[in-house]
Amino acid sequence: MREILFLTNDDPEKRSEAIESAKKSESMPKELGMKIHFMLSAIAGHTAYTLVEADNAGALSRYFGSIPFPQDYTVTPVEHLKDMIERAKEMLSEKK
Repeated sequence: MREILFLTNDDPEKRSEAIESAKKSESMPKELGMKIHFMLSAIAGHTAYTLVEADNAGALSRYFGSIPFPQDYTVTPVEHLKDMIERAKEMLSEKK
């Protein structure tokens, strides 16, 4: 469940909206062809970190855009270190 409840302060209407959005978000990644590996929340800074596996940026946009509060997010592509090492080895062997 997305950690968005801290954004609602003491507004019961916004809190209710946040809870409904969080409920929907549990099935949404699968519908969008995404896999969420984990979500971490830094509540004090109103920041969340999510490791997501997705085939396209559009799915990310739909998922994070569904949060009922203004959002700003950054997508940073990452890969597993072992895959990066394998690719580097392949590149070195191609040069020989």
